[in-house]
Amino acid sequence: MDSQCVSCSGELQIAEDSYEGEIVSCPGCAAELEIYSTNPLKLVIAPEPEEDWGE
Repeated sequence: MDSQCVSCSGELQIAEDSYEGEIVSCPGCAAELEIYSTNPLKLVIAPEPEEDWGE
């Protein structure tokens, strides 16, 4: 599937077997993007992982 990076508008190739919640990286700007929806394909900036501070 073809898409565009929501950060830099660069071209992205998303695998046909991708799933909602999967994290992909933009080869142009290295932004981490989350597949929000597969039909229609929608990408969002992936949330930053929260630190657990050893808990």
